[in-house]
Amino acid sequence: KQMDDGWQTDNLKDAGIDSSKLAIMIDKINNKEYQGINSILIVKDNKLVFEEYFPGYDFNYMAKEFKGEYTNYDYNTIHNLASVTKSVTSLLFGIAVEKGYVKGVDEKLYEFFPADSSLFAGNKRNITLMNLLTMSSGLQWNENDVFYGNATNDIIQLFLVPDPLKYILSKPLKDDPGTKFYYNGGGTNLIGKIVQQTSGLRLDDFAQKYLFDPLGITKTKWVYIKPDFVYASGDLRLRPRDMAKLGSLVLNKGVWDDKQIVSTDWIEQMTKKSVWMPNDEGYGYQWWLRKYKYGKTEINSCYASGWGGQEIIVLLELNTVVVFTAENYIQQSPNKEIMLRYILPSFRSDLTFHYDLGEIEQQTPLPDDIQIIQPDDDTEMNIAATSGIWYGKWDFTLPSRLVIEKINGNNAEIIYSHGDIPNFLQKGWMRKTATIDSAGWLKFNDGEAIWKYRYDKNENVITGYFSNGTTKSKIIMEQQK
Repeated sequence: KQMDDGWQTDNLKDAGIDSSKLAIMIDKINNKEYQGINSILIVKDNKLVFEEYFPGYDFNYMAKEFKGEYTNYDYNTIHNLASVTKSVTSLLFGIAVEKGYVKGVDEKLYEFFPADSSLFAGNKRNITLMNLLTMSSGLQWNENDVFYGNATNDIIQLFLVPDPLKYILSKPLKDDPGTKFYYNGGGTNLIGKIVQQTSGLRLDDFAQKYLFDPLGITKTKWVYIKPDFVYASGDLRLRPRDMAKLGSLVLNKGVWDDKQIVSTDWIEQMTKKSVWMPNDEGYGYQWWLRKYKYGKTEINSCYASGWGGQEIIVLLELNTVVVFTAENYIQQSPNKEIMLRYILPSFRSDLTFHYDLGEIEQQTPLPDDIQIIQPDDDTEMNIAATSGIWYGKWDFTLPSRLVIEKINGNNAEIIYSHGDIPNFLQKGWMRKTATIDSAGWLKFNDGEAIWKYRYDKNENVITGYFSNGTTKSKIIMEQQK
């Protein structure tokens, strides 16, 4: 939709994007196969080419499952960004450096809080602003270990204690600064406070003057820890269209509408891998990095990420920005799967997602006594088409294979295996009789652990779900020819 908000719009065909794959994606969201998605936007070559909104529940910390008022989301609805706010704060810090309010990332933290000098003893005096930006300050913090619904979470404590600044600065040093990554929104709030103290502008006013106004962003809502303390690490609200502007700013090295808003140097530093992580992930200055893999082809991204599935994904090689808003606060976000299976493949034919069967075979070698018996007909809710060997990775990480040997009415003889999980008791292959219900779900269990699978004839895949009461996972399985 063309609006007077700075965006030029275009259609998918002219942008060279396969709309049929995105149509499947929309259908799956509408049918609740992908739950909790509130919006998806795509910007290609600096034009907004895809924009879809889905009804859902506004974030409310006090509501059940954090789902508040039912909302018919549209282009003008602001959405809670959760920790995407951290990435915005990093952009603001870069502006503060460019304007000379802060010298740079190597400055020591203690120098900005002389009134609290007694709280910086020994090695704690070596904490730099870079350590805060890369979440490697070494300060003791429990944000990643205690659920956000629990008041003992350190980030929740900031809203409960009389002096939130002193609360953060008083934390003891657990690790040497710069040696270990630990997710710490307290450090982000220190960054926001430093921008405020050095510029003389409250962080939200600084953001409006130097970032949002130049981008034409007029509809915002911040949260405040205290009246003079802006919550710099979470819960900023923006429209998805304005989230896309932030992504475009990063994609274009700090430029919007031919104006340099953030320095090119800061964008490059901010999105450079400073912390290495498993599974081709990394971390820069409050921005994440990820590789999407299609065989030997890799698509690199940097992205802002927030609780519940809020994301601004910048794809340099495709000159593209993808925005998600969502409400998956207590369940796993489907964003990565949607990107791998539908959005990225809509750009290029060589990006069709397939697993590496050889890699999966190494961890799940087939037993010798498999006897696959093809059924005579396809009367059982398309279950007959599932006879044979299937393979995939749970959450795109854990290799697994499922063999459906024989289907007999409402039952199926199956054998199942997954790759090695440390300290997990079940090893090798599990042989079971699975039930097939009237909706076509194939189910089996082992104690409290439950597996269920259903065939998707449109895409010729099996979708599987696992649950053991504490862990929930999903798998998309391909048939082994």
